[in-house]
Amino acid sequence: MLIMLKEDKYFDAGEVVDEVLKTEPQFFLPDNFADVLAEKVGRRFAWEQYFKEFLIYLSVIIGIAATWVAIAFIWQDADWKVWLDFIISNAGLVAGINILLVFILFADRVLLRYFMFKSKLEVL
Repeated sequence: MLIMLKEDKYFDAGEVVDEVLKTEPQFFLPDNFADVLAEKVGRRFAWEQYFKEFLIYLSVIIGIAATWVAIAFIWQDADWKVWLDFIISNAGLVAGINILLVFILFADRVLLRYFMFKSKLEVL
């Protein structure tokens, strides 16, 4: 494989790779580099996995609630003005309950599992 530089010179990339592989590196990695890297990758993967699971649970709960509200409006002939007045008059309470429920779900599905995973790594 030939590569062209700015000076319009051609050289073989294989020769460069051979030279690089034969010479000693100018830097050295610590002895526990692979362990540290594996630990960081494991933590990141766990964090992402737990957060995705939280989002799935949250989406399912919102979908169930939306279905329940749609059924109430369609089949039970619920009056949306009554529901809207109730939500507006108790906006602080409704928002607080929702935030508390989302936090509990987040703490259960993400934080608790992540810290348990992290504590297992520290014991090893």
